[in-house]
Amino acid sequence: MKKTWAAIMAMALSATAPAVAQESTQVTDSITIESPRSVQLVTKGDTMTVSVQGRDGNPDFSYIRQVVLAGDEPVVTKQRHSNWDFDIPFKQRAKRKRAHQNEFRLHGFGLGLVSAVGAPQGMDVDMGSSFELMGPALEWAYYPGNSPLNLSIGVGVNWKNYRMTGRTRFLKQDGNVVLGAYPEGADIKFSRLKIFSWTMPLLLNYDLGRHCDFSLGPVVNFNTHATLKTRYTLEGEKYKETEKNLHQNRVTVDLLAHFSINCIGFYAKYTPCKVLDTEFGPDFRGLSVGMTLWW
Repeated sequence: MKKTWAAIMAMALSATAPAVAQESTQVTDSITIESPRSVQLVTKGDTMTVSVQGRDGNPDFSYIRQVVLAGDEPVVTKQRHSNWDFDIPFKQRAKRKRAHQNEFRLHGFGLGLVSAVGAPQGMDVDMGSSFELMGPALEWAYYPGNSPLNLSIGVGVNWKNYRMTGRTRFLKQDGNVVLGAYPEGADIKFSRLKIFSWTMPLLLNYDLGRHCDFSLGPVVNFNTHATLKTRYTLEGEKYKETEKNLHQNRVTVDLLAHFSINCIGFYAKYTPCKVLDTEFGPDFRGLSVGMTLWW
């Protein structure tokens, strides 16, 4: 007990007595606290109070320390991803440490422009009026230790609209999707092919720092629904033609690259798979580029 009290007194004197700093023998006092639940720093006048609550294996652990500061000593604190880093000027900050961690994340929306790659002659998809909408996605991410990399798998929804505004339209004839002309004298609006998909992104994500992230990987599409819609006016009368059961390929894969800064991102996706079963429709692939919010 006497040794314990002596140690406590030595720690208190080393932190508060100015005379100790002038002695030739310096007392070094340090403590390591793994995985604290919370860290609080309060500076009042020339005194800084450090309060640590909880640590690895002991949630009831509590540590409080008061330190007298020199009047001209700068104190810099920074918080990053719920970890505290104490920076010294002109000293490089150590890499953020992160234990093995699993977490669920919710992604926002994406809006892009779509083009048909390798389409047959006459299938002139207007990229400026062909849109892709990516709905919210829920994903599970795994962080391997202190690495800035993380792996994620998720589920979301997607709509792709391949839209033509020229003199060719989509038609369904004898169960096949074909390209055909509008009636003579028709005032053309558009003809579009829409694909709805449930998506499963499998991504490798890299934290670039400063709220910047980069993601790369495949997105598996389960294409559950496809429709055709054509609109035009003929002799003052408006026409709308719709078709479904188009024999789209049920499973396709997109290759996704995504870069984000804070809540705004940019993406590009290429579909090396055929969009439609070529026994029942044109042979083409998809390419889309666009922006994301809260991704």
